[in-house]
Amino acid sequence: MTKPLLLIDADVLAYQACAGAEKTICFEEDSCFPMCSLTDAIGAFNYKLGFILDTLGVDRYLLCFSDEGGNNFRRAIFPQYKSNRAGKPRPVALKFLREHFIKAEGATLFPRLEADDVMGILATHPKRNHETIIVSIDKDLRSIPGKFFNLGHPEEGVHEISVEDADYWFMMQALMGDATDGYPGCPKFGPATAAKALKDVPKTIKDMWPVVVAAYEKAGFGEDYALLMARMAHILWHEDYDFEKQRGKLWEPK
Repeated sequence: MTKPLLLIDADVLAYQACAGAEKTICFEEDSCFPMCSLTDAIGAFNYKLGFILDTLGVDRYLLCFSDEGGNNFRRAIFPQYKSNRAGKPRPVALKFLREHFIKAEGATLFPRLEADDVMGILATHPKRNHETIIVSIDKDLRSIPGKFFNLGHPEEGVHEISVEDADYWFMMQALMGDATDGYPGCPKFGPATAAKALKDVPKTIKDMWPVVVAAYEKAGFGEDYALLMARMAHILWHEDYDFEKQRGKLWEPK
């Protein structure tokens, strides 16, 4: 039997590797600068990659990177998307590490898409001839059906996510929003409140979406705003990507 293909969130590995390899050099008391050996950062990246391969017993993988060209399709309809990260310092070697691995064999990115979307599209490809396992620390990937390995909690092993559970997590995210990504969701909705709203509701978009809309309307917003937040939360599936035009399709309730 063919071993699964690991779809690895390379953004996470690259950031962690560069941040871990970075040092602060001070020439005088008030003159300190970040410095990083690219060789050290590459070594840290490969160490993390090796840990994943050894833990899962798999040697087939694809490093999935985000396109950082600035034309993210979510930001086009919601300019505040990830705006809270603007101006924050990044590891000094991150740009160069990305370039190194993007040029290497076994890496991919899609124009205007984030790594999450790349993994979501590939994992839900209807004609793929191999099993896939998404590897990431990002909880948003729980909205993709299939196998998921949480790199932040490797002791949990591989999770099997059904279509119903994926849709449920997507609707949870549409209600809660994501402060890290800069979209607010429905006011006063956290994990417990969102779970309570969706309790005993069948785990289908058809049944859960009216509940989400009702929550936004009760908070003083309309369905259009609920749809905007859902589009921010939605990680693309294969059917949500136009390969010819190389762009994501905006999510619509079904």
